[in-house]
Amino acid sequence: MKKAPFDPIIRHQTSRGKRCIRFLILITLWLFVALIVVANVSFSLGLYSDTLVSLYLLLNLQPHAAHHILALIGWLLIIVPLFCGWRWWLLRKAASK
Repeated sequence: MKKAPFDPIIRHQTSRGKRCIRFLILITLWLFVALIVVANVSFSLGLYSDTLVSLYLLLNLQPHAAHHILALIGWLLIIVPLFCGWRWWLLRKAASK
């Protein structure tokens, strides 16, 4: 009996409207995250402007929190690939049974 090739991706068709809504939501969220990261990096580098200060006031950010956010990003860059590898290993193990 041949084993089927391992394919952990579940494929199902979603409507075009739902895909467009998901696309817009994800783009909006990533743009917001990028805006916060750029603002924090700018403050860390000592680049101040009226627009940047207004952004900090609008988002209620704290300039001394920039290091914490950058540390969080660094930790996420380490943790996410480890979790993905662990999850992939579990899926492969389950598919081989």
